[in-house]
Amino acid sequence: MEYYRKAAAIFIVIITLTLPFYLEVESEVAVVEIEALIAESEYLSQLAAQDIKKEAVEAEIMSVIKESAAEYAAANNYSSVVTKHLIYKGGKNISSQLAQKIDAEN
Repeated sequence: MEYYRKAAAIFIVIITLTLPFYLEVESEVAVVEIEALIAESEYLSQLAAQDIKKEAVEAEIMSVIKESAAEYAAANNYSSVVTKHLIYKGGKNISSQLAQKIDAEN
């Protein structure tokens, strides 16, 4: 009888220690098309249309996109956000959702 109690206790400890690895939610990669995002977002379109230095405008747009994408990825359990490249396959395109988020914040 003593043997079964020890075996049960060890089994419970092993299950307790390994359970978090099986309960983790699998995270996905988010993909953003910069051109489509600028076209869909009113705020980013207004920034792009400004007549100041092109480098400054691009830096401001990328800053807004990076900040908003990081918040969106954290809130929706994405492991990372990447810009769409021809060689990258997979992930979920979040350009329209991100455009709505940017417009709502600004």
